Amino acid sequence: MVRLALVIILIGFPVIAQDRDTLRLELVLDPRSEQPFVGEMVLATIRGIYSEHIGREDLKLRPMTDFDWNRLGQDAWTEDRVDGRRARVMERRVALYPRRAGTLEILPIAHELEIIGADGQRHTEIVRSDPVRVDVREIPAGAGEAWLPVRAVELSETWSVDPARLEDGQSTERRVVLRALGATPEMMPEQPDLREPWLITFSQPETRDLQVTTMGPVTTVVWRWTLRPITGEPGVLHGVDIPWFDTDERVARSAAIPVASIGYASFADNAISKWREDPGMRPAHVISAGVGLLVGLVLLLRNLGPSPYRLGRLRRYFHRHRDLYLLRRYAKRGELGRFRKFATCMLDNGTRMTQSRDHPVLQPLDAILFGPNAHRSREDLATLMLSVRFQIASSRSKGKRDGAPTSGA
Repeated sequence: MVRLALVIILIGFPVIAQDRDTLRLELVLDPRSEQPFVGEMVLATIRGIYSEHIGREDLKLRPMTDFDWNRLGQDAWTEDRVDGRRARVMERRVALYPRRAGTLEILPIAHELEIIGADGQRHTEIVRSDPVRVDVREIPAGAGEAWLPVRAVELSETWSVDPARLEDGQSTERRVVLRALGATPEMMPEQPDLREPWLITFSQPETRDLQVTTMGPVTTVVWRWTLRPITGEPGVLHGVDIPWFDTDERVARSAAIPVASIGYASFADNAISKWREDPGMRPAHVISAGVGLLVGLVLLLRNLGPSPYRLGRLRRYFHRHRDLYLLRRYAKRGELGRFRKFATCMLDNGTRMTQSRDHPVLQPLDAILFGPNAHRSREDLATLMLSVRFQIASSRSKGKRDGAPTSGA
């Protein structure tokens, strides 16, 4: 009796094992040469092999603590022969994104199946995959918050109007499209800030779109700005670097929004910029200018006095014009401190040790430098410093007539 029961068990065991093997579900990770970083896409295939007749099915991926995931397209059902038996094969592509470093576990995946037996009876079976462990590396040092591990990045830009040739008061729209293979919309960077003090900027709401492929999700971000210069003078929009990590080559890269010039066309076409490249100089003009310069130099030397004093007076003459040239340059640049220091030195007849601040001609300038009303427009400062320069020139001319000593600063 015992022998008979043992024989029945041994005969029935392969049949039982075969029935259990008719429903199989597994998670297969794509082969890779290196461990993934935190946030890097890990591609996998959920594969079910079923030798039973299936009426309905429902594959469930429950939320996981250590992974985010995305489904990559529709399930693919095919008929195939597995281990010598005909079977239906189901495959679903997924992308997994580890949230932290360490040895992480992908939880079992459940596939609920409605099995139709040979007698037409229906019953429900739940098939589960085995857990899968993945070793995940820390984010590389120096990556910071701009960590974007993807397989490829593409950036393009378009302008509604040529930004360097705008009509007066006209606006232009800048459109930048950023695409990344292997990124979800949440991973993409925020829209850059293109604000400048000389520019009116309106940032339109960005759009983010996700498309799925078998090689991973492709996220497209579209940024748009409406830009208009405040003044006619052209300005430069600085470029913006978008760092990303190439997960195929395992190197850090950068996509750049390029530098752009923006301004009104009228600025380039006005009278200041219409000087001719050919000033119309002819040989006769050059000869006439040379003769005039020579005659003026001769007359100057004749009026400088006796020969022992000619070189000294000539030197003081050129020093005076050099000093006035420096004042004009400081005035043009708006360098108030250097302008006042140099003007004080000139009024004090070149004595650089003086610290006097009592010159009447410098009082308006002192009110700006040392008084409470320190904010003036560029035009007011230029007018004020031009007036000071001419008063200094007049003072020096008067000192020369009165016999006061003068020297170069």
